[in-house]
Amino acid sequence: MTNYFDHTATSFIEQDVIDFLAKQLTENNYNPAARYTSGIKAAASIAKSTQTIASFLGAKSNEVIITSGATESINTALKGIVFAPNPKHKRILTSRGEHPATVETLKFIELRLDYTIDYCSLNNNGEVDLEELESLLRQNQYDLLTLIHVNNVLGSVNPIAQIVKMRNQYQPDLPIHLDAVQSLGKIPFNFETLGIELASFSLHKLGGPKGIGILLKNKATRLEPLIHGGGQQNNLRSGTENPALVATMAYVIERMQKNFGQNNLAVADLKLFLLAQLKQAKIKHQVISPEDAVPHIVSIAFPELRAETLLNVLAKEGMQVSIGSACSSKKSERNQVLQQLNLPQGLDQYILRISLDKSNSQTEICDLVRIIKTALDKYAV
Repeated sequence: MTNYFDHTATSFIEQDVIDFLAKQLTENNYNPAARYTSGIKAAASIAKSTQTIASFLGAKSNEVIITSGATESINTALKGIVFAPNPKHKRILTSRGEHPATVETLKFIELRLDYTIDYCSLNNNGEVDLEELESLLRQNQYDLLTLIHVNNVLGSVNPIAQIVKMRNQYQPDLPIHLDAVQSLGKIPFNFETLGIELASFSLHKLGGPKGIGILLKNKATRLEPLIHGGGQQNNLRSGTENPALVATMAYVIERMQKNFGQNNLAVADLKLFLLAQLKQAKIKHQVISPEDAVPHIVSIAFPELRAETLLNVLAKEGMQVSIGSACSSKKSERNQVLQQLNLPQGLDQYILRISLDKSNSQTEICDLVRIIKTALDKYAV
């Protein structure tokens, strides 16, 4: 597939991953709970794959919980803290920059479980306002602090080291959960070094199949499972594991880590090329993503044409981009992340999110810029 600029929503599955998965589905598809030889081998495969995953994420194998994806991981982390016999201050701290998977889960906890949710504002770069966060940590006691790591709309990166240091100063027992869906493959990630307690991931953002993800949980953090049954995964997530998918996840993560530097340099060059082409074409635009954002995610305002109109024109020409977060694109609400920025009134309605991958080419970018210019020449107001 070409002319695809929405890798933040999902990434391609390359042929070697498809081949690896197909082989695993043929040779490694037994029930790991079975006590005959094939089942024992499947269980051993899961254990080996889990160890590989843990080693590349800076975690221990018993800290890895396999889930159906990041949404389940986030739900398990947030609800699991609330349901478990942890200190109950009935209060959770988060930010105005979170993904709908977090926002909607917190709404459920607030309405059904009588919790107070405190929302920390963002600064003009789309990062958590550290002064406000510090003030909230001084004023209130919380059961959980949950934050996005790399913002899926802007690409801005929250300063987790500073936030952990602040947590350690004011509430050292407060667990921190990271929505790290956009972290892997874009910035270095090490669970132990970060000093957090929980982190959520999804494989399809890395060029793997959909339907599988990870929740990292350190040993000291108590979670109540959401899914009960046969007691798999140390009773934290029951249900028969899929050894083929787990092995594929280990393969994709190892592959990603080995090519990390090369891939990121390629994407950074593509971003610079995109911005240079927009300038060369004399297209009126404003880059909304901060300069130090990950290069993979570039939100750009084209103030002469509403983003929805521009999106439709691009789609008819086979160009695939998005407005804000793909997971909330079917809703009519204005994007809460963009509303937090100090933008001219209404400018958030003119912003496209272009997300890049090493699989993109300069030729594709030239085609994208050409069609944007044609659309603006024809429809600009």
